[in-house]
Amino acid sequence: MPVIDIHSHFFPQSWPDLAQRFGTADWPWIKHTEPGKADVMVGNRFFRHIYSACWDPEVRLRELDRDGIDLQIISATPVLFAYERPVEHALECARLFNDAALELCARGKGRLRALCQVPLQDIDAACKELSRCLRAGHLGVQIGNHVREKNLDDPGIVTFLHHCADEGAAVLVHPWDMMSAERMPNYMMPWTVGMPAETQLSMVALILSGAFDRLPASLRICFAHGGGSFAFLLGRLENAWRHHPVARGKCEFPPSHYLNRVYVDSAVFEEHTLRFLVQTMGAERVVLGSDYPFPLGEERIGSLIRGSSLAQGAKAALLSENAARFLQLTPPEKGTDKPSPPVAQQQNLAATVPGAGQLTYSSYLKVPELLDLQRPQSSPTHHDELLFIITHQTYELWFKELLHDLDAVVENLQAASANLESRDGVYEAARLLRRCTEITRVLVEQFTILETMLPTHFLAFRDKLEPASGFQSEQFRELEFLCGLKDEKMLRFHKPTPEAHARLLRRLEEPSLHDVFFGALRAMGKLPPPSANEREQFEERARAILSLYRDEHHYRDWIDVCERLTEFDELVVSWRLRHIQLVERVIGIRMGTGGSTGASYLKLTLDKKFFPELWEARTLLAE
Repeated sequence: MPVIDIHSHFFPQSWPDLAQRFGTADWPWIKHTEPGKADVMVGNRFFRHIYSACWDPEVRLRELDRDGIDLQIISATPVLFAYERPVEHALECARLFNDAALELCARGKGRLRALCQVPLQDIDAACKELSRCLRAGHLGVQIGNHVREKNLDDPGIVTFLHHCADEGAAVLVHPWDMMSAERMPNYMMPWTVGMPAETQLSMVALILSGAFDRLPASLRICFAHGGGSFAFLLGRLENAWRHHPVARGKCEFPPSHYLNRVYVDSAVFEEHTLRFLVQTMGAERVVLGSDYPFPLGEERIGSLIRGSSLAQGAKAALLSENAARFLQLTPPEKGTDKPSPPVAQQQNLAATVPGAGQLTYSSYLKVPELLDLQRPQSSPTHHDELLFIITHQTYELWFKELLHDLDAVVENLQAASANLESRDGVYEAARLLRRCTEITRVLVEQFTILETMLPTHFLAFRDKLEPASGFQSEQFRELEFLCGLKDEKMLRFHKPTPEAHARLLRRLEEPSLHDVFFGALRAMGKLPPPSANEREQFEERARAILSLYRDEHHYRDWIDVCERLTEFDELVVSWRLRHIQLVERVIGIRMGTGGSTGASYLKLTLDKKFFPELWEARTLLAE
């Protein structure tokens, strides 16, 4: 069975003088000291001794033969990441070493494949370079576990990971730039102490931030060096999650739930440790990784796994099967000169070709029509106007889904009011509200994409928008009315669109989610009949919610609805805040194109909550 090593490094035999090219100091460079040996320098500082296996495929292949390795995945050494540099310099550096990796693989007789690097400090540039590299032949990407102070749960980095999933790229996370270097100046402690901590930090950040709840399950991500200290401190993390609410972060499930979302490599160097790692992570989640050809790597690749007391099936999984699945390829047979094509290319796809008149992906989703709906107004078309249109069209699609789901929430709460013995409607309302919160979370994070547009680029086509921007989204106004934030004065802005005006008028007149929710509490006997005094009504509604929370044993399902409504309310406020920040970032305090006062108008909306009684109840709980 072919054996695959997913974690190894390379350096080219030479590369351009980057300090001279970019006019800045402390770039890595190579100093050959004797035949087959060199030192990697960072400016005037020594970094690492290396030898010809880094750049000579013949040397590497002889050592792979010695160790019984059929396929090895190479990636750059993190010192080359250049995350702290200007993005244009980091991008050029990435392209230089990404192309060098493919050149080395081309001389590897089909037994070497590569992971690229990207300028992760700029998500747009990182996504573009990843896509370029995948087309060129890379299998995926190696990234550092942080970018300056940003951990992997940074919204931009999560966006990049989503792009990796969409593109089918394997992701190897490698620790680098270790924390607290000033406290670990000696004995290689940054590598022996800091490196495992860095890797654990990146895994915990992705879990507790809820990133894995938002990222698609198709994301294939592996953490080098056995996942650092993660597996060995998982019990501590799990205990904190279960007993301290603040330690739960934003993830939906306990940390152990997410073990099937990650791979770790086998570079742990000791059998007891390897067995514990396999027991904790699962035999299907550990892949052979050597850190070849560096001194801290495995001296004989795969010897730890082969010599362990693991069952033969587990050994086969670690040495080959898991890596083939992680990389989505069929490993090459020994002695072949070319790597085998990806699994999908080997399958017989004839049975999946649709016949004439059958439904296809494109016809079902109306893809041609969808892609024809972006009509820029600028002439000549400004590059960023397409981004502006697509982003806002995406908002409108999600608004449509929110209206669809919230209407169903109203129906389920009305059913719960009509039949207090059944809790089916309460459960379904909570389930759908959770979906609404996740959609709104996506809407909040989508501002990150718009923020890649320079103010000058927006101003280049802003005058073409006339009143098409501003507060003109009919569906967002419909969402406000549906949730209970009704303002008849807003109808005048939508008179030019009779259909939208009619929908808003209907929403204005029919019961809102706010009305139906408190109507259900009234049906349960938690609220008296409404009084004429609005302040009195508000306080009664807040105390009705308070009574639910104080009787958790009987009303857990209703409390779940309350929590979901509160979270949805909170995220809508976050959306309004991000909208304000974006407007100020792009146009400052100018008038809005819709005729409003721009950011000044938007700030007035921050105090608007759909369910203020839910927030007031929290104050009452503290009394």
